[in-house]
Amino acid sequence: MKRALLLGAMLVIFMFSGVANAQEISVVIDNKKVEFDVQPLIENGRTMVPFRKLFEELGLKVDWNEGQRTASAYSKDSSATVKIGGKYAYVNGRIVELDVLPKIVGGRTLVPVRFISEAFGSEVKWDSQKQVVSITTGAKQVPQAKELPTVGNYEKLLSLLEYSKKYAESYSNIREVMPSADTMDNSGGAESKSQSSAYSETNVQVLGVDESDIVKTDGSYIYEYRNGGVAIVKASEGKLSLAGEIKLDESYSSNELYLYKDILVVIGSSHDFRIMEDNAKSSIWPGPANTVKVRIFDITDKAYPKLIRDIRIDGDYVASRVTGGSLYIVANKNMYTILGGEQNDLRPSAYDSAAGGEVKIPYDQIKYFPDSPDSNYLVTAGIDLDDMKKKANISAYLGSGHNIYCSNENLYVAATRFSYDYEGSTGEKEIYYPVYKVNTEAYKFALGDSRLEYKAKGSVPGTLLNQFSMDEYNGYFRLATTSGDLWRSDEGTSKNNIYVMDSSMNTAGKLEGLAPTERIYSVRFMGDRAYMVTFRQVDPFYVVDLAIPETPRVLGYLKIPGFSDYLHPYDENHIIGFGKETEVTKGGVVTKGMKIGMIDVSNVANPIEMHKIVIGDSGTYSELLGNHKALLFSKEKSLMAFPVTVMSKESDGIVRFSYQGAYAYTVDLQKGFILRGRATHLTQEDYAKAGDYWYESDKNIKRIIYIGNYAYTISNSQIKSHDIKDMSIINSLSLENK
Repeated sequence: MKRALLLGAMLVIFMFSGVANAQEISVVIDNKKVEFDVQPLIENGRTMVPFRKLFEELGLKVDWNEGQRTASAYSKDSSATVKIGGKYAYVNGRIVELDVLPKIVGGRTLVPVRFISEAFGSEVKWDSQKQVVSITTGAKQVPQAKELPTVGNYEKLLSLLEYSKKYAESYSNIREVMPSADTMDNSGGAESKSQSSAYSETNVQVLGVDESDIVKTDGSYIYEYRNGGVAIVKASEGKLSLAGEIKLDESYSSNELYLYKDILVVIGSSHDFRIMEDNAKSSIWPGPANTVKVRIFDITDKAYPKLIRDIRIDGDYVASRVTGGSLYIVANKNMYTILGGEQNDLRPSAYDSAAGGEVKIPYDQIKYFPDSPDSNYLVTAGIDLDDMKKKANISAYLGSGHNIYCSNENLYVAATRFSYDYEGSTGEKEIYYPVYKVNTEAYKFALGDSRLEYKAKGSVPGTLLNQFSMDEYNGYFRLATTSGDLWRSDEGTSKNNIYVMDSSMNTAGKLEGLAPTERIYSVRFMGDRAYMVTFRQVDPFYVVDLAIPETPRVLGYLKIPGFSDYLHPYDENHIIGFGKETEVTKGGVVTKGMKIGMIDVSNVANPIEMHKIVIGDSGTYSELLGNHKALLFSKEKSLMAFPVTVMSKESDGIVRFSYQGAYAYTVDLQKGFILRGRATHLTQEDYAKAGDYWYESDKNIKRIIYIGNYAYTISNSQIKSHDIKDMSIINSLSLENK
């Protein structure tokens, strides 16, 4: 605490009226005089003090960024950065305007710093006769601002972007591991939605919170996004017929659907490139004009769907959810800044047909997250699906998001952040090469009336795997992270952690250091427990007790071959893991076929794997391993189905492609996983032409749903109906020429 307060002293030298005279200005900290090699001076009535010397006398750590011409000082929980010649300083994550610009005199950085004294809790007194500045550290309580600050204007925005660039250029010094490409997928698990007996719904994370997908059904019709449009197919007792179709703009990509009452929501993205105008300024690269497009159709008449709403949001689509009759969207807007040029309009824009056209979000309405400089906008939108005349609520924040978690009351946006590693820096060699560590920041937004209202921010060490590394329960927010480096064998090696945060996003409890040298492969939070899978050679399955939020603890664990990419609850005492079988050899770990295992956690101290099956050999893959929405599961029907591409080892020892389609199982606690049947959309000719490998095809089954006693397999080329008991074919509908 004292160091945090001491930082106040580093920034507290008053800018006093008067002019410098022959008498030297003295600086005294807690009754001890500070000796400078370049003396403090008064310029335009403001006291200028050598930055580095004063801060080091206060026990603070300092770094200098030559490329950005910025000087920074850090205590354990506070920081300040100034730029030579810059009008704004960056103090505890907030932009503060300076009266006199920092400058270099005699090779030392001199800064005017009175303006921040109260923010850091130091008391400063000036003796004009003796020309002495007296600093008393820790004399005042540091005020904590609850409201997010606003960007305000273009000039302040550029200053914030300058500071964000300082952090971006220091990533090579990061101590902890960044998530690799295969850790940024959307697998995992938390609260599961049980399926209705009438028809299946998208496998979602939280009961009552819908997630977008490429296929939806209302029990009478199937809605499928495919090849630039949406097919509306009537499904009645296994009979199939095309009822209608929606043609979409060719610029659309990555489209997803929501079905809400009599409306169909289509969310897509377009990626265009703006041409720089002749009078455009060179400071901002035009970059790609990425836009999130939301089109809402009235599908009361299935043959003639009617477009009733068009919304466009600047940026790249992150995620969305529907809850309480509202659609919530999160996007990232990159500014592609090249600093140092003339003014450009960097405000994000949005278009809403209900509001009459495109609008630019004013700078004084754009907020930013302190201590989280970023050259992106985080854009949020709330849309009332019950009132198409009501304008969308769109907000922008200087920041970004990588994953989201949504309950029925709150939405959390998580982002990977880099912060100064106070403990890992000596304060000497890091003068020019500061050390940074990786944290996860989570922003909490309350949901209501189609609005996202910012509430709080929290930060924990490490990185998330995916959306299922987060969970809200009984007012607490839980996160599972991996910190450290997989390749290290010292104290900096990878470790896995669980953190519990209270409603104000302060850390209430934590469990750190699980499974050193490994990383998280899947997590599932279920009520008072968390189930976590890590992996390096074998699959440790951890059972963690969260009943007392302040003291999470391991109840038991199980080591089994392979790993699980996705965990799905069967009931409160049984978990199904989907992943890969592995074999440990002299040359390392060899990945085998797709593994499905049933784990019994009735005895939390001694979980056991009751049943397991392995599909295919090395190279076998299912979208389910990277996307939970590819799973069809109904405990009521004892049904489990998913798409899979199977590779099989033949008699000559070579692994070759053998099957693509749907596998459907009966799930029984006593008997395990019993294959009901398989279904494919490939013909014998397709298999004959395939050879050793099979690639993405319009005939690949991508989703399986059920309506009543019929299962339906869906690809871009066709939809087939099946007897749900054995997956035998009943009917088919070709969509190839639709």
